[in-house]
Amino acid sequence: MQILEMDTYRYHCHSMSDPGSTYRTHGEITGVRQERDKIERIRKLILSHDLATEKELKDIEKEVRKEVDDAVAQAKENPVPESTQLFTDVYAKGLGVESFGADRKVRATLA
Repeated sequence: MQILEMDTYRYHCHSMSDPGSTYRTHGEITGVRQERDKIERIRKLILSHDLATEKELKDIEKEVRKEVDDAVAQAKENPVPESTQLFTDVYAKGLGVESFGADRKVRATLA
C-alpha cells in the first residue's frame, strides 16, 4: 500500500475581499516560496543532477505557458456549456465510481 500526503501552500488570497495579508506577512510568503515551493525544489534537483540545463528548463516553461494560454483563449472563445451538460461524461476509470448523465441517472458503473 502507498500513502501520498500533499502539503501545499496558497500564495494568493482566496478572493478580492481576502487580501491574504491580514493573517500572514510578506516575509512568510516569500520564505515559503524560497524554501518549500515544490516547483523550485524539483528545479534545483534537476539542475543539481545535470538532468537539464537552465535554458532547457526555461524553454519548457515557455512552452507550457503558451500551451496554457492557448487553452484559456480557446475556452474563452467557446460558449459556456448548458447546465444539462454538468454531469455528462464524468468518470474516473478504475476507481469504482459511477458515471452520471445529465438526468443524474447512472449511465455506467466503472470498476
